[in-house]
Order: sequence, then C-alpha cells, then structure tokens
Amino acid sequence: MICLNSCDSDSSDIKLKGENTSIFLEELVVKENHVQLKWKANNDSIAYYRVIRAVGEKGIYDINNNRTNITEINSSDELSYTDTNVPYSSRVSYEVQGIFSESEDQYYMKNVWSNAREYVRDIPMINFPSDDVIFVTEHDRLIFINKADGEIKSYNYKTKEETDFELNSGVGFCTLNKNGQRFELLVPRNDGWLFIYDANSFDLIEQIKISPFSVVSAVIKDDLIFASTNTSDEPVIVIRRSTKEIVSKLTWYGDDDRRLQILPNTNTELFSVNSDEISFYTYDANGIMIDRKYKDPWDSEYATSTNFTIIPNSKKFITAPLGNIFDNSIAYVNGLPRGNLKFSDFIINTSGSLVYAACSNNKSIEVYDLSTFRHIETLKTNAYPYRIFYKDGEIISVSKPTVENDYYYDSSLSDLIIERIVHEIN
Repeated sequence: MICLNSCDSDSSDIKLKGENTSIFLEELVVKENHVQLKWKANNDSIAYYRVIRAVGEKGIYDINNNRTNITEINSSDELSYTDTNVPYSSRVSYEVQGIFSESEDQYYMKNVWSNAREYVRDIPMINFPSDDVIFVTEHDRLIFINKADGEIKSYNYKTKEETDFELNSGVGFCTLNKNGQRFELLVPRNDGWLFIYDANSFDLIEQIKISPFSVVSAVIKDDLIFASTNTSDEPVIVIRRSTKEIVSKLTWYGDDDRRLQILPNTNTELFSVNSDEISFYTYDANGIMIDRKYKDPWDSEYATSTNFTIIPNSKKFITAPLGNIFDNSIAYVNGLPRGNLKFSDFIINTSGSLVYAACSNNKSIEVYDLSTFRHIETLKTNAYPYRIFYKDGEIISVSKPTVENDYYYDSSLSDLIIERIVHEIN
C-alpha cells in the first residue's frame, strides 16, 4: 500500500524564520523507487531552495536528527527535484525551504517554507529507541531494549503484535537463558539487581541482588550466575542461583563494564568485551576462576565493539565493526575481507563454516567462508541491517532506513524496519 499525503499542521517550532507560506509543494509523484517533487513560488525575492527530508513516524516537524537537507537548488527558476535515494521507510516526508536574496540583517537570512508532503508505504516498522534486539526464536518474538530508560518492546514479527514493558530501572546487556523448556530473559539492572522474566509472557520469575553497583551483563550456566558490574572493585561476580550465595569475585582493575558470553558446551568458559579490552575466563564447575587472559585491541587496528558472536565448534568469536576474529588465547586470528564495509551483527551456521555479516553502511548481508575467508555471496536488503536472526528458511533483519556515519548504532534513531529475506542457512 502506498499513500501520498499532505500535511498543513502548525509548525511554528520549525518555521521560526518563516512567515506566510509562499511556496506550495504539489502532490508527490512516485516512479519505482524515486520520488519527484514540484512546487510553485509566489515571491520573486527567493534566491534558492533547500529540499528537506524526514524519515519515520515523527514526520517533517520533528526537530531532531531525522531531518536532512538533501539538496540545495541555486536557481529561483528551478522548481522541481527528484529524490533518487529514498530511504526504505514506512513514512518519508518532504518540505521545501526558500531562502531570500536580500535581508535587512546580513547575519540573518530570511526564509519561508512550503507545506509538507508524505510518502507512506506499508512497511513493517518499529518506532522505539533501541540499544539492542533479542530474538526469542521459539515464540517468533523480537525484544527491543532501551537501556537508559529501562524499557522494552516485545514484537511478534509474524502477527505484528506489540507490547511495551516498563522495567523501572536503567538496564545493561540483556540475554536469553534456556531453563528446561522455558526461555528466560535476564535483565541486569542499574540498581544492582538481576531480574529474570519469562521471555514469552514477561512474568517476573525471580529477582536476585548481585551487587551495590550497576550490573552490566549476566549469563547463567546451570546453577551459576556470572555477572559483570560497572566498577573495578568487583567487576565479575559469580553467584549460585539456588542459594543466592556469592561463590567468587574478580578484583582485577579494568574488567568493569563487560558484556559476557558463555562458550557453548564448556564448563565454564567465557568471553568478555568492554570498551577497551577483551578477556577470556576459565572457571571450574563450582564457579572458581582457573585462568584469565586479556588483551587491549585498541593498541592495534583490531578494533572491537561489545557486539560479538561466538563461532560454533570453536573457541573463537567475531566482533563488530570490522569483522575481526579472536581465539581463547585472545590472539587475533583473522578478519573478514570487507573493503570499506562496517558490520553490525552476524549469523553463523551451525557447523561454524559460514558467517553472514550485516552491513551497517551498505544495504546488504555479506556471506563469507570462515575457513578460507573467501567472500561467497551478497544478499541485498532494502535498508541497512542492524541486527539479523534466522528461523525456518528466513533471515529476519532489523534494519535502519538510513546509514550512520560511525561504527555504532545511535539509539536516538528510533525507527527500525523489519525485513524478511527468504534464504536457507545450512
């Protein structure tokens, strides 16, 4: 479904320098993926025009970062423009600004604005400022997390059902834990607690006091909870879930603010990454540390971020944004041949032979052979993949309508698109 709408709402918060509208933007004309704009102007003092575009549900009158000056037309006689790079979004809005040739104040350029027009499409989109997304595969559920505000949105990508939840605390890196047949959502909180919810119903199962400090990340292996905090006084804590007793604490400086992941089929080994260091921990079955290795990847070109994926059947992980791979000795193994691509997320097949890398600066998912590091194929997307998941012959891509200028996701950009790509991963 495609709709072209006009919007004449009061926009005094945007049109601070404008007076009576002397530019009329006509109905948009859509041809394939291009949008053509035409307008009329009744003021001969206009020297040139700017075309303003906004992406997302907030529309053209939002004063935040979704407004972009996409072109300047340095002729008062040229009254049309074709946008050939329309963001893939359910709502794209346009407005034309006219700049006057003369002004009484040379430091204050007088301008006027047109009415707004919208290009609306039936594209599944979530409007929620998200820092991360978790996929509950068995329930077709995407969980969007806003860490600072302590809010989550549950979205069933098949039924389109949405539910919002308030956590009443800022949170850290949330993770899933399978406990018998039930999937649990582990929510580490800024108030030092770990809350455990049913990942389908969001009923609160358990709450465990971890630390007087903020809990950044938590994972569970059998009856042991491994949690990281935001302080070097007790950066990693191990607690027995059944008794709530503290089993051990790590006290090395620099291990705070870590995102933890357990290596599958180990008892118990963990990778961790924070803003400037990666580590590998080995614990015994009772939660007592046996060994710790660490490395500062910022000393080299092997930069990492806290979004990383463990490679199955190996003791290695791959990390955004450069696709660098490290092993359990914290040695750099290799990196994906990426050119200027930057990666935001990864899917790895069950054998650990192929990696699907979501590109944050390209509308694609790139596939590589992990044994030869050869590029296999490119899967095209309509927007810029942010998080990618796989189920039943489909890649589910949570994508952004516009590209970002840096390696990391800006949670103030709250519009996310749900793409479903038919592709079999073996």
